Amino acid sequence: MEKINCREAADRLQDYLRQELTPELEAEMKAHIERCRPCFRSAQFERNFLIMLETRAGRECCPDKLRVRILDLIRAEARRG
Repeated sequence: MEKINCREAADRLQDYLRQELTPELEAEMKAHIERCRPCFRSAQFERNFLIMLETRAGRECCPDKLRVRILDLIRAEARRG
């Protein structure tokens, strides 16, 4: 009997891809993804999407004016709180 079904696999996919599951759950997810073609395709898509986001985010910088504005707002909020 399968321990993880497709719905549970979909619910846990992001945690699996970020390696935030217990070793037991990670093994169950891996086994399910290896057996289930729709979940395998979904995991591949999500993994590739995350890689693309990380790659693009590494090249983008916050403009200095925006960074200063955000820091000023954070400091103002900290003084009030």
